[in-house]
Amino acid sequence: MNNFNLDEIEIVMFDLDGTIYYGDKIIPGANDVVKQFRECGKRVYFTTNNSTKTRKQIFERLIKMGVDVLEEEVLSSGYLAAKYAKKHQFDNIYILGSDDLISEFRNEGVEVYQKEDAKNLLIGYYPNITYEDMTIAVRVAMNADNIIACNKERVYPGKDAKLFPGCGAMTSIIEWCANRDCDLVIGKPNTMMITYICNINKVNSSQILVIGDTYESDIIMANEAGSQSILIGYKDKYVRSVDRISDILDMI
Repeated sequence: MNNFNLDEIEIVMFDLDGTIYYGDKIIPGANDVVKQFRECGKRVYFTTNNSTKTRKQIFERLIKMGVDVLEEEVLSSGYLAAKYAKKHQFDNIYILGSDDLISEFRNEGVEVYQKEDAKNLLIGYYPNITYEDMTIAVRVAMNADNIIACNKERVYPGKDAKLFPGCGAMTSIIEWCANRDCDLVIGKPNTMMITYICNINKVNSSQILVIGDTYESDIIMANEAGSQSILIGYKDKYVRSVDRISDILDMI
């Protein structure tokens, strides 16, 4: 694919897992690409479907890796789910997810109610899920006013670039057992992250460049929103792609 037109881009939206880092290790060249875009006067955001950590924790993790970042430039599906719940006045929410995801909601002033008679259900990525957790979530789902999933990703690249089951594993369990689909999926490929960025920066989606390593989340989201994109790690004649994130330096 041809290089993008840098003059058309106002904001560069980076994925995190598999794009900026693997586990606790930054990917070689990632920081150089971020710095180069900033030097070109572009605003930068870091986005992830992973909802296990709070926005602040992700920000602090990036800082430790030496990434030039502000906390308000970090967006996760968990953070946006909390913002959505607050905006639409969802309360009495049972959260199937990490303690940090629960904290994200409480930080936004959303009532969290961890009992099976809760009125709403939020499903997040939860690697420590137990059978008891699933049981309560299924009972909530059967009678919930709203079921929201942070995302439905099948897998994600974690430590040492190995693939791990994603939030889709937790979501599918609840949907299957409750015989009911989620009412809303917050994260990619839903375009909610792009819409949020557009609204607070007063730009059009066509002025956003999405850089990610997963076609069915990052690239489909960009396509649905009308944004430009670069896929990392996979060659596809129909998609602008590179082998490594450092290759993007030759395109800027």
